[in-house]
Amino acid sequence: MKHISWLLTLIVSGALALPTPAAETDRLKSDLVGQTMGGREKCWKFQSIDQIKELVIKNKTEDAQKQVYTIALKLQAAKDSAKYNAEARVEYAKAISGWQIKCVGLLSLKKVE
Repeated sequence: MKHISWLLTLIVSGALALPTPAAETDRLKSDLVGQTMGGREKCWKFQSIDQIKELVIKNKTEDAQKQVYTIALKLQAAKDSAKYNAEARVEYAKAISGWQIKCVGLLSLKKVE
C-alpha cells in the first residue's frame, strides 16, 4: 500500500510540473510583445497582448537547446482596425535565464472581412 501511495504522489507531482496548454499559450503571447514578424511586403509588430485575439498552437517540437512552435493567430491592432489571420513559426533558444525567443517567422498574414 505504501508503494501505491508513493507512486500516486510521484505521478501527481510530475503532472503538476508540466506546463498546461493555457500556460504555454499565455507565455507565447507575452513573449511575442515587442517582436516583429514578416518583412517589407507583409509585417506585424506585436505591441501588446491585446492585439492577439486568439493564439492556437498547431505544432511543437523540442530538444534540449530549442523549442519550435507553429502557431495560428487572430490579430487586430485596435478595436476599429482591420482583423488578420496569421500563421507563424516561433523559435526559442535555451538561455541562462530560461527560454528566449530567437526568431518569429511569418508564414502567412491575411486580412479578414
